[in-house]
Amino acid sequence: MKRWHLILLLLVLAVGLAIGAGVSILRNGLSARATPTAMEAMLARNARHLAIPAKARNERNPVTPSDQNLDEAMDHFADHCATCHGNDGSGVTLYGKGLYPKPPDLRLLETQKLSDGELYWIIENGVRFTACRGLGASTDCTTAGN
Repeated sequence: MKRWHLILLLLVLAVGLAIGAGVSILRNGLSARATPTAMEAMLARNARHLAIPAKARNERNPVTPSDQNLDEAMDHFADHCATCHGNDGSGVTLYGKGLYPKPPDLRLLETQKLSDGELYWIIENGVRFTACRGLGASTDCTTAGN
């Protein structure tokens, strides 16, 4: 295949994608209340995976599970996370419904299969720049709404 054929094919594909995105936006609009399409969810998961350094993905939780540690963790979740994720982890809350992207359902396999390092990285680097910023937090969800 000649080079100009390849360039033309790529240009046609790019224009087609742009037209498809434009039609989708015009038809569905942009809303934080909309449910992301399967394609959006897949692209977001892959982008998140690529954004997390391999070293961070492989980290393990340094805290040993104990009754005291688990009680402290549940208290922390209730104080700092349940506003968006819900007490049950479903993400169905007043705040959660209005966020885009939506808080994930922490009970689902897709979330449960993330490594300790991935979860830590997402909390430390992802959350701070999405939902919590929108709630008025400067650097941490703990200040949201206060």
